[in-house]
Amino acid sequence: MLTYSTRARGGVAHALKLAEHLMNRGVGVTLHSLAREGDDLSLHGYYRGVAVPYCIHSFEWHGDLMVRLERMIRAYTKALPGDADIYHAQDCVGGTALHRMKSAGQLRAPVFRTVHHIDDFAEPRLFEFEKKAVRHADHRFVVSSFWKEALEREHGLESEIAYNGIDIDEFSALPERRSEEQTVLFVGGFEPRKGLEHLILAMEQIHETLPDAKLRVVAKTGFRGIDTEEWFRLLADRARVAHAVEFFQSIDQDELLQCYSDADVVALPSRNEGWGLSLMEAMACGKPTVATRVGGVPELVRDGVDGILVDPGDTAGLAEAITGLLRDVDMRSRMGAAGRERVAGFSWAETAETTLEAYKAAL
Repeated sequence: MLTYSTRARGGVAHALKLAEHLMNRGVGVTLHSLAREGDDLSLHGYYRGVAVPYCIHSFEWHGDLMVRLERMIRAYTKALPGDADIYHAQDCVGGTALHRMKSAGQLRAPVFRTVHHIDDFAEPRLFEFEKKAVRHADHRFVVSSFWKEALEREHGLESEIAYNGIDIDEFSALPERRSEEQTVLFVGGFEPRKGLEHLILAMEQIHETLPDAKLRVVAKTGFRGIDTEEWFRLLADRARVAHAVEFFQSIDQDELLQCYSDADVVALPSRNEGWGLSLMEAMACGKPTVATRVGGVPELVRDGVDGILVDPGDTAGLAEAITGLLRDVDMRSRMGAAGRERVAGFSWAETAETTLEAYKAAL
């Protein structure tokens, strides 16, 4: 099982959970991941403990995206064993490395790829690279019906749905709330796809009605390496809400649960989204969500039932939805309860079973 990072990213979380649940079904799984040279924390393990064997391979970082991609791929092709029965990549880096190894006769086993989403706006070179990597896989999983239809319609490729799951018991016992202010929480990344700038700009409008409201941002720099916290701090300053925005980059699971406990609303204003693991986590914690009608999100969040959906880029609509929830405790409670009931139907055990049956069929 290959994933490009050891940090808390959606594809990494998916890989770790899937690997552990496959192991519970008797599959011998080894995780392989990449970490930048000098990043001692990542080189020694994942953002959380894992219950399966793993190997972390280092690569030399480079400022140019395509040079960096090539170095990451080479780190894999030099180190990956060629004797596994199944190879499963969670991203374009691992998928491309496996394709090269198979083309060179270094491995003969079936290659699977989970397609979480396909970016098409931030970096044209990466878009072309990703499209090739998706085509090169022998078998494909997607995390929503939206992406299954998109792969078939736009790329002529077949795939099988293996939803993201959630271990809801991990979110059952939240710590006691510490925040006294009304709090909006964002959990995601700084990359353009996540649309964090719209949420920061929405805070300016939210403050017209609720001047004490806070925004808590839990995010890391994206794959491109150029989308940084400083850019969003500058934006918050220009929007006159810098005093109301807190940023957190490296937190553990206990601290993340504290953030969910302190939140009144969890927002994800993405331009493009595979599914939305942070939305699942928020719903498991009984928190109402505000998100955008993109990708697989409408399959998860039922508009008006367990959250509110707005159009991508609609800053005013985002602010209105959040303000309405912050002012209505009954609606927050009702949507939070509905959301927790909703995500209880998605389990990693079922995802692992779907995956295992596809492995068996390929073999």
